[in-house]
Amino acid sequence: MRRSIQSGHGFMRAAAVLIAAAALAGASFRAAAEPGVTDKEIVIGMFAPMSGPLVAYGLDPARIAQTLYEEVNQKGGIHGRKIRVVTEDDKCQPNPLVAAVKKLVTVDNVFILHGGSCTAAVTAAQEFITREKVPLVMLAASGDSGVFPPTRYMFGSFMGTQRAHAAGLTEFAAKTLKAKRLGVIVHDDEYGNSSLATIRSAAERFGMEVVAVERIPLNISDVTAPMLNLRAAKPDAILSGGYPAPSVLIVQKYAEFGMSATPIMLMMQGVPTPSVFAKNVGNEAAFRNLYLSWGPNDLGDEALHQKWINLYKSKYTDREPGGFMIVGVPPAQAIIAALEKAGPNLTRERFVEAMESLELNSELMPGPIKFAPGRRDATRHENVVKFDGVKVTRMPGVYSWNGMDGNK
Repeated sequence: MRRSIQSGHGFMRAAAVLIAAAALAGASFRAAAEPGVTDKEIVIGMFAPMSGPLVAYGLDPARIAQTLYEEVNQKGGIHGRKIRVVTEDDKCQPNPLVAAVKKLVTVDNVFILHGGSCTAAVTAAQEFITREKVPLVMLAASGDSGVFPPTRYMFGSFMGTQRAHAAGLTEFAAKTLKAKRLGVIVHDDEYGNSSLATIRSAAERFGMEVVAVERIPLNISDVTAPMLNLRAAKPDAILSGGYPAPSVLIVQKYAEFGMSATPIMLMMQGVPTPSVFAKNVGNEAAFRNLYLSWGPNDLGDEALHQKWINLYKSKYTDREPGGFMIVGVPPAQAIIAALEKAGPNLTRERFVEAMESLELNSELMPGPIKFAPGRRDATRHENVVKFDGVKVTRMPGVYSWNGMDGNK
């Protein structure tokens, strides 16, 4: 009997060892099955316009992001894993972008996606990203349609959505310019609709009256009539939500029609590089009373700006980085912070949860980089700068969108 009991105990011990080994094997299998993650590396799929007319919106931000990843690797990686980046050229067009995303996910088996500089192109991949449950952290894209309504796997708008820029400038007009009557010129598309709804809501909140609204097409070549209508309305300030080419026309007519006594405010989307914008406008009178919304803190802070320029040039010497280079820094910082926060047992779902609970302070941003389960826009705080055609001066204070407007 004693031998039988001992044999039973031996069998149980052996069974326990087998069960434990099976559990460990299962755990190892699950870890190995997580795409883009091994004991030694994390694979990130990056896509951006790396060639063509919009290359400045993608190449420089992508390069500075990769530089930050390489700095992490030099310090030992994240929980012992080095970051490896696989890059694709999306040309800022929907079809090439979707093709790039599908290749990165299904062929290269990346862990997460980091990319996209043009919102319309990024949103074309939203269905695939949602179906495959692969997290995407946008590179430079900041349009409303990428983050409203929020979806689980897409994070972006690190430079501020149209709502953030429109609300920030409206608040600036009310609090700093002491404007009571606001004139508005925006596009007749989704960008314009969202901007206008936010401006109206913010103006009401600050006790301002929107006295004139002009809607213009994207391909407009003459803004004479809308600018004359704005002048006739006699606003205390003008808020422009145009893309770069129409913004040049707007400011040219603003100067030509002798409107420079009235402050004009432009959203960041219309002036990606202030020096180039000034050259295209070609009229000093246009910059006597001109303000821009601006996401990062580098504009007007030469030491901070030069710090990042120098980091870029320490690795890349083939080109002078454009104004959009800095846009690539905050999303890379957020990814690095979320990977750290997700811990060593890394999965896509843990990464999403880490991003959702992220509240990251960066020297480059006027407010925290912050997400939540029902929020996918990274920042709601904006700087405002005065631009005289040569010099940029950051205005005191930070201006923000409170998350409530006529878009809901």
